[in-house]
Amino acid sequence: MEFLTESRVQERHAHMRIDRYLAHRFSYLSRAEWQREILKGKIYYNGAALTRNNKKIKTGDVIFYTGRDATEPEVDANYSIIYEDDYIMGINKPGNLPVHPAGVFYHNTLLTLLQKRFQMKLHLLHRLDRETSGVVVLAKNARFASCFQKNFYSVGKVYLALVHGVPSAAKFIVDIPICSDPSTTLEHRREARAGARERACTLFASLFSFNGYSLIKAVPYTGRQHQIRVHLKYAGYPIVGDKLYGAGGSMYQDFITKGFTDEMREKLKLNRSALHSRLLRFHHPAFNKTMCLKAPLPGDMLQFIHHERGADV
Repeated sequence: MEFLTESRVQERHAHMRIDRYLAHRFSYLSRAEWQREILKGKIYYNGAALTRNNKKIKTGDVIFYTGRDATEPEVDANYSIIYEDDYIMGINKPGNLPVHPAGVFYHNTLLTLLQKRFQMKLHLLHRLDRETSGVVVLAKNARFASCFQKNFYSVGKVYLALVHGVPSAAKFIVDIPICSDPSTTLEHRREARAGARERACTLFASLFSFNGYSLIKAVPYTGRQHQIRVHLKYAGYPIVGDKLYGAGGSMYQDFITKGFTDEMREKLKLNRSALHSRLLRFHHPAFNKTMCLKAPLPGDMLQFIHHERGADV
């Protein structure tokens, strides 16, 4: 089985050596492993096979990886269709399923599984992190996808999260801007701090608490990468099971190199980040009406609540 990774070089990575860039951007392989893949001719640079580890990359360059013979990690493919018409498809995504091909995942993704099942090209209208469950909407043609995305700023989103801690206020807002975390080499890790470039604002409401945990509703007013996870960490209520921002510390690097271990399970309390896309409200251009798609709280989060409530004596 072959994997395919495509990456377009951003300005902040310009002038890096390609082996260093690949190890930084796609950290499931070490720098030495990427060097070996380059020497085998498995890296294509702007369409041509590359065999030099010291190639300096430039902004806008496109890098392809033709992959290794390997088995993709197992995923939870038990998605369900919650809405469908001639233009869109609403899916309730499980918590361990990437939405689109990236990194080591190519065939085992929601988009690939749906396109294979329905024998048609689909277009993701938004993204969820791999471990985030809940509502995902796809368009059935490119023209409708473009029309929908022109008004995407007006989409209303509601998430549910299980967090460590008990908020002192029933409702609170975090409006601290977000940027990449300069203290780490992890490509996707973010932080909230005063003076950061990306404006971000999230409304939180505590629904109920139990045994030192809480179920929180999150309404993001902006759409920054990892916004809810980063804002909850900043507020002092990290999400249960979050390997990148959770209470167990940053376990992401260990997770991608070693897999999910018993030690991680003990510290994280849940196999995945307990964040759920509960509701998506949007204008349907074809029908000229407001749609509201909902996904119920998934079984693993419900089980966690029942278990911890039973211990709350």
